[in-house]
Amino acid sequence: MTRNTIEEQGGAASRDEAEIPQVVSITDPQAIRALAHDARLIVLDELFASQTTRTATELASLCALTPSAMSYHLRALEKYGYVIRAASEGDARERRWRAAGERLELNTQIDSANAKTAYLNVQLNAFRTRLNAEVQRREAEAKTGIAPDPDRPPMLTSGLVFLSEAKQREFNRRMLDLVYEYEAQATAEERSIDSRRMFYLISLLPEYQSMGEASS
Repeated sequence: MTRNTIEEQGGAASRDEAEIPQVVSITDPQAIRALAHDARLIVLDELFASQTTRTATELASLCALTPSAMSYHLRALEKYGYVIRAASEGDARERRWRAAGERLELNTQIDSANAKTAYLNVQLNAFRTRLNAEVQRREAEAKTGIAPDPDRPPMLTSGLVFLSEAKQREFNRRMLDLVYEYEAQATAEERSIDSRRMFYLISLLPEYQSMGEASS
C-alpha cells in the first residue's frame, strides 16, 4: 500500500533489498518535495501497491513518458530512499526496480509546510485528473446507450459521521484493514503490469474546536 497519508512518526528505512522494511518513513523535506511530480506518484503507487519489480519501460507506459525520462525519475526516487534496484529477472539488459518497503509514510513533524503542501497539491491534482477522466468516460457510455453496472462504484463519496475519539480510531483502523485485506488477496497475476487497477483516495478529517470557541 502506498500510504500517502502524512503520519506523525516513523523510523529509519533499510535500503537492503534482502531486508525490505514494512514501513518506509520519510522525514526529509527535500525528499517530500521530490514527490511533487505526477509521474513519481504514479511510480510509487505502482511499486508499493504491486510489491513486485518493474522496469523503466513498464513504468513509463503508465504515464506517457519515454523510458529514459522514467529512468531519470527512478534515480531521483532512489536518491531519497523511495525505491531500490532489484535483481535482474528475464531480460537482464534492463534494470528492474522495486519499492523500498511495503508501505510509505510521510512524517508530519518536519518543519517545511511548503514541502507538504506541494506534495498534497500534486496528489490531489492527480486524483482530480482521474475523476475528470471518469466523468467523461461515463458520459460517453451514456450517449452510446451503455447501461451502467448496478454495482459500479461511486466516483466520489463524501459526508460526515458523528464519532467519539475512540470510534474515530476504530473507524480509521477498520477502513485501512479493509484495504490491507484486499491487497493481500491479489495474486501475482493480478499484480502484473497489464492488470486492472482501482484507485482510491482516503482522507479522514476530525473536526476540532478553534481556540476561540474552546475558551468561550
